[in-house]
Amino acid sequence: MRNLLPRFAGFLLAVTIVDPAGARSALQRDVEDYAVASCLANQDQAYLKDQGDGWASVIVQRAKGDLEPLKAVAAAVKTELAKGNMPVIRSETEPGKGKALPVLYCNEMIDAPAVRAAIDAAMKKLAAAYRSR
Repeated sequence: MRNLLPRFAGFLLAVTIVDPAGARSALQRDVEDYAVASCLANQDQAYLKDQGDGWASVIVQRAKGDLEPLKAVAAAVKTELAKGNMPVIRSETEPGKGKALPVLYCNEMIDAPAVRAAIDAAMKKLAAAYRSR
């Protein structure tokens, strides 16, 4: 038992050195980023739509496993978008006017309960594929 303790401590140190910032796994990054990209792809502005489509395409090309879980994430994002909860920054100089913040909205979309549930479900379904490759 005593011989295992130094090995275990060394393992913990190695994990800390490899990932000191607690970076997201490739699986988490791909699924969460796909949600954000899907949100951007559904915006009215051509530039945001183009960026979202391109970003989603990159994720699909590098993704591992079945794409159905990602489709479920995109569907959850569309449902959330339909609620119309876009944040708006109010103008201090022109009362009653404001500017929509779609990038902020899409970034925070991953924390909406239904979207988070879809992300978590997708991660569970894709976990084995990401471990095996």
